[in-house]
Amino acid sequence: MRKDELCLLLCVVLASPYVAFASTNDTVKSDLATIVVEATALSKYRPETVNAGTFTDIAPEKLPCVVDTLTEDFIRERNPTDLNDLLRHVPGIETGGTSLLVRQPGLFTIRGKGGSEPAIDGIYSVGRGAGLFMDPFLMERVEIVKGPIASLSGGAGAASNANGAGGSINLYLKGAHLNDDEISLQANTSVGKNTFRQRAMADVNEVFLDDKAAFRVVGSADYYEPSYINQGSQKGARPRESFSLSPSFVFTPNDEVSFGLKTLFQYTDAPSYIGVPVWRGKPAGGYGWYESSCRRGDRQHYEGMLINPWLDWQVNENWLLKFGGAFQFSSMDQTTREPYAGKGAELLNYYNTGVWSSGKKYMTSQFSESSSLMRSYSVYGRSVYDTQFDFGLNNSFLTQLDSRHQEGSAFSAPTSRHGITLQDSVSYGWVTLLGGIRYDFVHLRDSAGANGQDGSGVSPRGGISIQPLDWLVFFGNVSQTRTSMLGMAGRDGEPLTKPWYATQTEGGVRIKTFKSLWLSASVYRIEQENTPIQVANTTYYDQEGRNTSRGFELSAAGDITDDWSMLAMYSFNSYTDRTKSPGSKGRDFERYPAHTFTFNTSYRVSSGPFEDVVFGCGFRFRSMSYACVRGEFQNKNLRFDPSCLFDVNVSIPFSKFGGGDNWSLTLGVRNLFGEKYFDTSRHYYECLAGEPRTFEIGIRAKW
Repeated sequence: MRKDELCLLLCVVLASPYVAFASTNDTVKSDLATIVVEATALSKYRPETVNAGTFTDIAPEKLPCVVDTLTEDFIRERNPTDLNDLLRHVPGIETGGTSLLVRQPGLFTIRGKGGSEPAIDGIYSVGRGAGLFMDPFLMERVEIVKGPIASLSGGAGAASNANGAGGSINLYLKGAHLNDDEISLQANTSVGKNTFRQRAMADVNEVFLDDKAAFRVVGSADYYEPSYINQGSQKGARPRESFSLSPSFVFTPNDEVSFGLKTLFQYTDAPSYIGVPVWRGKPAGGYGWYESSCRRGDRQHYEGMLINPWLDWQVNENWLLKFGGAFQFSSMDQTTREPYAGKGAELLNYYNTGVWSSGKKYMTSQFSESSSLMRSYSVYGRSVYDTQFDFGLNNSFLTQLDSRHQEGSAFSAPTSRHGITLQDSVSYGWVTLLGGIRYDFVHLRDSAGANGQDGSGVSPRGGISIQPLDWLVFFGNVSQTRTSMLGMAGRDGEPLTKPWYATQTEGGVRIKTFKSLWLSASVYRIEQENTPIQVANTTYYDQEGRNTSRGFELSAAGDITDDWSMLAMYSFNSYTDRTKSPGSKGRDFERYPAHTFTFNTSYRVSSGPFEDVVFGCGFRFRSMSYACVRGEFQNKNLRFDPSCLFDVNVSIPFSKFGGGDNWSLTLGVRNLFGEKYFDTSRHYYECLAGEPRTFEIGIRAKW
């Protein structure tokens, strides 16, 4: 039997990542000290409602746009170690290197459009670097809105570059709730060739004041020895140590008012790593797969804090007011020795041979050591007014005012942004219409706080969904993101003033099958204009960039039966740099993988000797793509080969061994066939290898 046939057989036979725990909505409320049997709960891979696409809770099948969601069950079962590890399960999302050396770390591309910075609760941008070290265990869910979305949340990149045109990534932290007292514990140990990891997680929710208030603490600790510190020049380096803590509080004095506080504290001390050069899909320049250019003492440190008070007020049956604010702080520093990158004739020789003729392996640059401090202050107020008319028309009108001020050091000037969002949703019979527009005013100061530069942007969108049957929905949208390009100068030395903009048109269909499995298909096209192009060997820019992303996406999410859940997604994306003439090098090329596919499924045995045991598998595929420098095509030999990753898992209740039903044993293998592949990259000479095959054992418990 060939390897690919064996992989497909395992996917059919095995059917779930880890044990399925009950979500908050599935947990049966009972008297204190009654045990909730978690091993028999079914995983939920599709949420009942989503919020990031409209800032109102709505069933995902009714949206006129695409929102992919990774639920709390999915996150728990996949057990990702960071945000990059989690978002690999959503096709069409890429990152530009998981290292603090990267100029804009923790940003993601969506649908071929770069630079989306994750936001907490859809409002507060996490800030530079935080996305690299976010522990997904602290998240209730992650919602990814596909396509330009500035009409709702504002454009990105006003002080840096043309970012945020592909969509938004929204992180929803676990918060205190009034449903029940709960305690969840989890511990995992992973072992692979030259790698070792231990993780411990805890989640405690306590209800008090006659069920009107609750306090919750979610925390995690991570000890990690990556493979690259056990060989090469970095051998013997101190492992990664990371801690996260998220206390929260909620108080509901009556049925109309709720207020509370969410907080997040992060600390990471990790060995630095910036990857190795690539040539024809493999490490080059004298490097092995899991080798590093860094030295034993090269480290990257991150400390972050979020404080978020909020208030919800249901003024009357139709009118909801929401208020919130946040203070965010982050401190980062890193020392990194980089892989060598030649120039001129030596670089041309590398293109053909994959070898540096000088024999060098290491280099340092002005970015090899850096530190930065970031602070931001945010506040928003939102009004949602719902009206239902006797003749069957429903109308929901949303207004939001928000403001954000950010300042810091290293690649960032003090920036203030003020925005107003207007959105209206009208439903009658089969048809729902959605329209919205947002205005942003941005003020940029220099590092001394003087010589201000102003810009503005107006971002509209419209959408329609038609549901003639309970199991059938047609949808479409047109949206545009406009953002001023501040902080950059043209050839004449004068600031760039024209806003860049991206316009998307999209249409699709959703079909419900089986018990509650929704199939979705959509086709899209995004045109981006006025993006900056750096003038060679200068710090000036021409604002003439034009590019196109077009493609289609397929997904299947939900329950096939009461014991079988599935989340499968496919994405095709084609990128064109329209600043280059047709047929010329670098106009049409795989800047990102053209084809990406992920598959995850969970199956619970309902009878027999394996009753309540959960089997499963996961699969991730990425097609070939090219290694670039600042998005520019370099050479056909600088490429990443396709990769196929399989994960298999089994979860067994302790009751099978005579123990308690609220304890479970999990066993799994990640990267089952030991695929060697590159996970992320910055340039062609800074490509970070994915993890080798690892074996994992863990325990979970919930009371």
